[in-house]
Amino acid sequence: MILLGRKAAFVAFASLMGVAANAIVFTNVTIKSPPLSDGSSYSTAVNAITFFVPNALVGDGLPLRFGTLNIQYDADSSGELMVADEVVISMGTGILGRGTILFRETVHELDAFGAEIGEPIGSSYHTFDVNSNPFFSDTIVFSRAVTRFRAKKSFTLSAPDSADPNVTDLAAVAYVNQNIHLVPEPATLGALALGALGVLRRRNKR
Repeated sequence: MILLGRKAAFVAFASLMGVAANAIVFTNVTIKSPPLSDGSSYSTAVNAITFFVPNALVGDGLPLRFGTLNIQYDADSSGELMVADEVVISMGTGILGRGTILFRETVHELDAFGAEIGEPIGSSYHTFDVNSNPFFSDTIVFSRAVTRFRAKKSFTLSAPDSADPNVTDLAAVAYVNQNIHLVPEPATLGALALGALGVLRRRNKR
């Protein structure tokens, strides 16, 4: 019972941390490489940005069998410290036959003028094939907390023709979601800790 209470307190604490964060400003958003980027769009909400890429697909019956889609954006937290970048990818129609997708993302700190500072502060890599889960998620924990960063992501899609005419070869990406994690202010952390402690105490009394 105590273990369950502690888990509940941790979940409550983590949820409150997400609510406490201020909205992040996203700028310099680019989705390149037509025709894979044709019809693409994005939307933002508080600390998240989502990219929709309905034509990021290669393979049988399509204009391309190979191609790379590039997505980039800058994030500014107006002084709040950002510590991680959570990425969620959906393959949509997925991967068939010999299709593969190589995903790569790097995160760079920016100075006040929008210039990249030094080496990447975080990265993520993943290869999708026909046996992969169509959904992928990863949390890129930054090597240091920052107030501005640039995220660069690329998807290298490949679907070479199979020798078997009965096999369909396809590689596709549907959408990409990013959720930024911030460090709450000390006062907010204290309030959140008290709230989580209250949950723990109520659990332990049962």
